[in-house]
Amino acid sequence: MSLATVKEWLNPGWVRRRTVPPMDTGLRPNLRLDDAAELLTPGEYQPDDVVLTAGGVVFSSGNRVIGGREFPGRVAALAVRDGEVLAAVDGVGIVTATGEQVCTAVKSGVTALAAAPDGSLLATIGSTREAQWARALVTGDRSGRLVRIDGGRADVVAEGLAWPSGVGVSGDEVRLSLSLEHRIEARPLGALGKRGRPVIENLPVYPGRISGDWIAAPYVRNRVTELLLDEPALLAEMTATISPDEWFVPRLHAGNPFTDTMQMGQLRVLGVVKSWAPARSCGLVFRLDESGRVAESAHARVDSPRHGVTGVAARDGRVVVTVHGNLLELRDA
Repeated sequence: MSLATVKEWLNPGWVRRRTVPPMDTGLRPNLRLDDAAELLTPGEYQPDDVVLTAGGVVFSSGNRVIGGREFPGRVAALAVRDGEVLAAVDGVGIVTATGEQVCTAVKSGVTALAAAPDGSLLATIGSTREAQWARALVTGDRSGRLVRIDGGRADVVAEGLAWPSGVGVSGDEVRLSLSLEHRIEARPLGALGKRGRPVIENLPVYPGRISGDWIAAPYVRNRVTELLLDEPALLAEMTATISPDEWFVPRLHAGNPFTDTMQMGQLRVLGVVKSWAPARSCGLVFRLDESGRVAESAHARVDSPRHGVTGVAARDGRVVVTVHGNLLELRDA
């Protein structure tokens, strides 16, 4: 029996549980992603990240940069520097879209890239211990890093981060998405090692990549997962006895397998998922205003195939996002 359990038994008011805030104000649900224009034939590619250049849309899919070439490893992130597309490739490092080597010091774990005003690159490393986001979530991993890449040199400028999944430069500040802390923070460009000031906290989603004021939200929080994270013994039993594919954690794209957990609970009865069951995946991208509040968002309905927004690119009034199996352009951005 844990100390938290004893405290709750003695006085329930002593225990503080995780809560998930509602999708309210600027995050109020809508159908903008469902109404967005498709840029690809569904299922032809599996886009992960996207950038906009003067020449158009460039995106990654598996080991390929569409508009560039194929690489021997997965393309983990994209960025544009002085009009040139750069890619972080697993097992290779940072390269141009045409294959020219830029830096070999950062070869794995990259979740996002951004160009700094001085020509250097900023890369977020989700974790130095866990390769999968879900495992980092359930283990409480805090080994993420922010790396500055200048020429062939890579310097760790911040570490101990909770799966940093997005980075963007705004004026003299750098914005970071800290996925496992559900927040976005800003750090001075000249003092990236200092703890940042919160831009927005306690989001109902796990924030991801950043493009200007737009933020991708690949995963949605739900109360069942939060309950598991509050119960170490239950969490340990789940990870020890259940396949990772069946853990009750957020997904980029949730199917409806018959082996899914909680078959006979209040979430699913006789194979039918109840309307009040917590969402396992979502389709969401949102924009922050100058004060750090959510100004607008684009959602997909709960049963939409347009879930798993892993990338966003905003330029000259265009907003393009990557979702499960497609690229979408918002019509009214």
